[in-house]
Amino acid sequence: MAGGKSTARTKKASSAKAPTKSARAAKSAKPAASRARPQTARAKTTARAKPAPAKRTARAPTAKAPAAKAPARRTTAAARGSGSALDKLQQVALTATNLDASVDFYRDTLGLKFIARFDPPGLAFFGLGSGVRLLLSATASQASLYFQVDNVDAAVKELRGRGVRFLQQPQMIQRDEAGDFGKKGIEEWMAFFNDPAGNLLALVERR
Repeated sequence: MAGGKSTARTKKASSAKAPTKSARAAKSAKPAASRARPQTARAKTTARAKPAPAKRTARAPTAKAPAAKAPARRTTAAARGSGSALDKLQQVALTATNLDASVDFYRDTLGLKFIARFDPPGLAFFGLGSGVRLLLSATASQASLYFQVDNVDAAVKELRGRGVRFLQQPQMIQRDEAGDFGKKGIEEWMAFFNDPAGNLLALVERR
């Protein structure tokens, strides 16, 4: 009996100590399951933390506003004049107390193109280019400007309306019979006036 009891205790001890294969498998599965759960949780957390990329919406190109330009200055017809703007210099006159010496100086020393000389009254003309002439005369003022216009009568009328006082009415000064200044027979009509300093100015029309 004693031997039987010891045998029974041994069987009970061995059965208590030796776990079954299913128990061992269950124990081994639990740690694996516990290890897998944190990974799944981290994956879910990561998925929640990363926001979905926003969809790009194509934007229509915005046109740049043009830079503001300064307003253009308008010139009225009254300011311009009716076709008689004095922007064409026709002749420059200089005093020549000794006409012979002046002709030699401008022609031979300076090399200007000599056009013609008239004695009397004692005038000498030189070409300055672009149709502009230089007049040398003993009776010329210190400086005289001759402005070429299309219609001397209309220009005189317009300038009188602006307060200019003319020394004389437009009149023919010379007729180019020899063709020294261009086409033969051309007449030069002039009207003279002074600037505020007393310099002589003239309007010239070639007819």
